[in-house]
Amino acid sequence: MSHNATPLCELKVLNSIHEEVGLLDEGSELVVIHKDVWKKMRAPINKDGICMCMQTANGSSQDMSGCLEMLEIDVDGIKTWAHAYIIADAPYHLLLGHPWQ
Repeated sequence: MSHNATPLCELKVLNSIHEEVGLLDEGSELVVIHKDVWKKMRAPINKDGICMCMQTANGSSQDMSGCLEMLEIDVDGIKTWAHAYIIADAPYHLLLGHPWQ
């Protein structure tokens, strides 16, 4: 194990519509939400000009189907907002990358 690696941490994340466990990943540059979680939230997304792929840690890529703009993120009463990109087959429900931190 590398001494420079930070272990992943799970956080209970709330917003006015939904509660979810978020995976804090200091190495990620994006906030990513699983398509099924987004559907439960029934929040509008921006699909304009979204034709992007995310490169994963293992070198593969995943298509993004839109951006949930200004997603409210509340962790232990501390609120912030971030753009969350939607991925259909993400191996997590919510990934909290660098923009959130």
